This record gives sequence, structure tokens and C-alpha cells, in this order.
Amino acid sequence: MQKVGIDAIHYHVPQIMLPIESLAAARGIEYAKLNKGLGLEAMSVCDVDEDVATMAAEAALKLIQEQKIAPNDLARIYLGTESALDAAKPTAAYILGIIEQRLAPEYGDRCLQNCDVVDLTFACIGGVDALLNSADFIRLNPESKALVIAADKAQYDLASSGEYTQGAGAVAMLLSANPRILSLERTYGVATKSELDFFKPRRQYAKTELLQEAATLLGQDLKDEDLEALWKTSQHPFWSAGGKDLELYREEPVFDGPYSNDCYKARTSEALEHLQKQEEELDIIKDWSQLIFHLPYAFQARRMFVEMWLDRLAAEDLEAIGTEMGLAMQKEGAWTKDQMKAAAKCSLYRQFVQSRLEAGERASSLIGNMYTASIFMSFVSLLSVMREEKENIRGQKIGFVAYGSGSKSKVFHGEIQEHWTRGMPQENLFETLAQRKPITFEQYEELHKGDRTEPLAVPNGASLDYISTQENQEGYRFYKQA
Repeated sequence: MQKVGIDAIHYHVPQIMLPIESLAAARGIEYAKLNKGLGLEAMSVCDVDEDVATMAAEAALKLIQEQKIAPNDLARIYLGTESALDAAKPTAAYILGIIEQRLAPEYGDRCLQNCDVVDLTFACIGGVDALLNSADFIRLNPESKALVIAADKAQYDLASSGEYTQGAGAVAMLLSANPRILSLERTYGVATKSELDFFKPRRQYAKTELLQEAATLLGQDLKDEDLEALWKTSQHPFWSAGGKDLELYREEPVFDGPYSNDCYKARTSEALEHLQKQEEELDIIKDWSQLIFHLPYAFQARRMFVEMWLDRLAAEDLEAIGTEMGLAMQKEGAWTKDQMKAAAKCSLYRQFVQSRLEAGERASSLIGNMYTASIFMSFVSLLSVMREEKENIRGQKIGFVAYGSGSKSKVFHGEIQEHWTRGMPQENLFETLAQRKPITFEQYEELHKGDRTEPLAVPNGASLDYISTQENQEGYRFYKQA
């Protein structure tokens, strides 16, 4: 049976970053809580001229140019994102335009005109949906190649409990038959349930209430009939468009962190069960040399996975943990909090984390949450560490645990191929991250609030030129090349 999977991979992160130590000091949070407790060191921050389209296009262009991919070999560009730039036009179409703009001198105009493009959105799992969908496409069309991109900007309200997990970036992957990096298995586990752990709603505000608030700020108190007349007679599109309510979309989500963690654990457990019903002989602890997780923060996987790890241990391992930690480790119903706390600290679990999870965490510590791209950056991190340490991982089985709020989990796996290093980025991931420009907390807040107009870093690729205000072009984005 022909192998299908990831033939090549690349990434892009913004040139600027905020040290977590600066954020902790400004917010009055103990740095050790974020660094030692959650594994956070820095967060990537989008500059004023960067958005999801520029990051995704740069990741794709690096991949295309390093791997010498002919544009007409690409049958599709599928984007996973939850930071879409438009409610109708897919962000993937913007990305296609940016790529064609860069490649025009070599390949001519419209070099991707026969390429299918689409966005897939399901919170942080959209990129995995794009990957598995495209893998099935290649199995049906083994002569074709697909470009899968996961790109996002994770942004939370200032001073919120999610602020220190922010990040941004993109990962691009070439999918093909006979891949050089990772051959994907056909089977995967999936579990879905409608939840409200994290979402980005269209918020509604009554226009009369907004006018009254503005009047109050100006020291006036208007009657209801005056408020009604004011917004109905206004010629400005802010007031005249639509009905009595103003609909507003914000990038910052409505979320419940602990509840979302519970949903992540529940869906993952269900998806693992679904996978193992299909592959009864699979033992993920013994068979998977590495586990790659979606990481909202760097240490999330090691903190979440304890219970599922315990469920899969042999009796003698449980006995050894009990002896080491001085606690009975027989399961009666659910694991108790004391048992899970002891298990998380025992030497066997620490060894599991160090040998199976830690290499995939390193990039997350330096970048922050990338939403759809987080799981794939964890894979890039693993590959980079293995190459740097000259580890021969050919033939190793890799397990992937993906989650998207709302909520869905997918668990899938693959095998590292013989020529895995040939499809990797030529640059050293961690050297590239070390070259980013640190910004101050004040600059970070300016960017977050939209108060800054000039970029902090010199553009070195695609950048946002302007957002149109012309009639019939309002809000349309135009891009340029450095």
C-alpha cells in the first residue's frame, strides 16, 4: 500500500517577541509560576503590518523555495485557522495572492490559478482537519501534491487569565505520496461534543445604549426619543447600516480555562478509545516513541496526560509508583487527586515526560500558543531537537493528540521516514527564535490596543500594505513585498 504523509515542512513566526518575564512583572504575577509552572519564556507578537495571511504566506513561500516546488504541482492549498480575515472570502485566497505576487518574476502571473483553496475552521484543530482531509485526497490522487497551512494569532483581553499564553505563527506542510518525513496511518480516533469552553461570538450592542454612553461622556443626558432619532437620521454607515443593534466581532475569545482543559481531557480520552477500537493491538505507551500535542501552553500536555498515562500502566509499574511515593495506587473507580498528584511527581512519569514529550515542548516555550499551528510547531520542535542531537529516529512511531474547543479531539499517528531531515527547514529553529527582537511591555500594549501605526521591525517579506476605505472595497486587504 502506497505511503502518504508529510513530505516537507516549514514555519514562520513574527520577528518580535515579548519576554514573559516582562509581562509577569507588569501584571504582578510571579515569574516562576509562568516559567516553571507552565513552561513559558516568550510570546511571539504580530507587528502592525503582519496578520494571518502574511505569516501563512511566508511559511508557504519558505517551503516552496527551499524545496524547489513548482507551483503548478500544487493541487490545493488548505488552511486551518481560527483567525480568518473575512466572513466570506477565505484567508487562503489572500495567501494564494501573496504567493503568486512573490513568485511572478520566476513563474509568471497566476501561477496558482488551477489550485483549489479553502479555509477549515474548528478552533485549534482546523489545521489537523486540513491535514487529514488532504491526506485522503492524496490517497485518491497519488500523483498530486497538497499544501496544508496552519496559521493563527492567539490574542486574549489585556490582563485576562489567558494573556500570558498568547502567541502567533504559521506552519506549512507539503503532503504527497512516498513522503520523506512522516507517513500517516489511515485510521484515526475522533470525538466531538458541542461545548462552550471557548468561542468568538458576534457580540451585539444596542445603538441607543452606545449613543447614551457617548452623551454621558460628554456630560449630557438624552431622552429615549432623541437617541432613537439620532441614530436613525445619521448618514454615517456605523449608525445607518443594519437595524437597531450593532454587531461587533472581536479577536479576543470568550473562554473558561479550567473548563476548556476538562473538555480537552474528555475529548482526548474518547478519541483514544475510538482509535483503539479500530486498532486493538495498539499500545500508545509502548508503541509511540514520541507524543505530539496541541499545546495552549508548553507544559499543558504533561499536566493533562497523567490520568490517561496511569490508565495504561501495568500493575507492576503502579506498584513501583506506590512504593516510591508512599501511596496505594490501586484504582477504585476514578483516580483520586492524591494519586494523580503522586503520579505526576514520580520518577517514572518524569522519565516519560523527558523522553516522550519534552522535545516537542521547547518551541512552544519560546513562541506561545499558535492555535491551529501549535501541534505542528511541536512536531517541528521535535524534529529540530532530534536533528541537532543527531538522533536517528527513522522508523519511530509518532502519536499526535489534537484538540479544538467547541469541542473536538483527533488522535492519529505516523512513522518517521528514512530521509526525514531532507524535508526539514534548512535553518536552525532555535537559532532563528533567538534572533527575534524583544519588545517592551509598553510596546506590546500599544500593538494590542491598535495604538501603534509604524512597525517595530523592518519588513523582510510579505506585509500588510493597507486596508481599503474606498467604496465597494471597504475592509479589503492589500499586501506588498519587502
